[in-house]
Amino acid sequence: MATPCAACGSPLPDQAALRGFDRLHGIPGSFEVAICRECGSGRTVPVVSDDTLAAFYPDDYTAHARPPRLAGSAIALIRWRYRRALQRPPLGALRGLSTGRLLDVGSGRGDLGVALSGEGWRVTGVEPSERASAEARARGLVVERGTIAEVAERLEPGFDAVVFQHSLEHVTEPLDDLKASHGLLRDGGLLLVSVPNFDSWQRRRFGSAWLHLDLPRHRSHFSARGLELLVGRAGFEVASVHTSTHPDGLPMSAQYRLLGRRRFDRGMLLYASVGLNLLLVPLSAALNAIAGGGDVLDLVAVKGSGAESRR
Repeated sequence: MATPCAACGSPLPDQAALRGFDRLHGIPGSFEVAICRECGSGRTVPVVSDDTLAAFYPDDYTAHARPPRLAGSAIALIRWRYRRALQRPPLGALRGLSTGRLLDVGSGRGDLGVALSGEGWRVTGVEPSERASAEARARGLVVERGTIAEVAERLEPGFDAVVFQHSLEHVTEPLDDLKASHGLLRDGGLLLVSVPNFDSWQRRRFGSAWLHLDLPRHRSHFSARGLELLVGRAGFEVASVHTSTHPDGLPMSAQYRLLGRRRFDRGMLLYASVGLNLLLVPLSAALNAIAGGGDVLDLVAVKGSGAESRR
């Protein structure tokens, strides 16, 4: 039986279209991506269990381990990036709304949760990594450890918003996670999703060296059409879809192409690299605009008719 597309559910071709290796952390092996003929999304094959997936995240995985406390400039840089993100799609949809309960799925070490808490939101994180959960709790956040499917029964429904900030591409069955989120949202509540844009010129240009392919951790690779079909299958109504520019996307893809894998990934060299990538954002954004879209998809969707306004 053919493996279904994680986005639209159509059967995937037997022949993989992309093959690559782990350029970020060096997990052994070669990994393949099949591309759906119907919606243009990709799926890393074969499909693996959650237990197998956990082994792809080493202890120093960036989103799980907080930067050293001595690196105050690095922490300040992270805070600036999230303050900036709160002004733009999809998180910008929260601006001007009455703050309430928000579910951050794949909350990692808590960077987004800290930023949203500072805006008055009552944030609950969901995170399968024990280390990342501990880091987030140490920063004062409420975190349920596990996947959204595992913890949904422990959560009280009625959330005002659910956020998947570069986390939906990591899960084994994104439709299941979105359905679980739908059940936890109140009517009229918002779903906010950011994922890599598999349709982008960067992916077509760099292929297996594209930063956001991130094999083997990224299990689904969404086109805009595929992402819209997916959230619709989960019961949501799409309000908007935009593309945006990730600061690391183009510079790191070029580094992968030239050097084979990530370099300058330790200590202050890492933070200097991040700072350089930020300086190159105007160039990346200009190239994205010329080529027809950014390397990130940002989607806002609503549970139900959307007729009920926030009070």
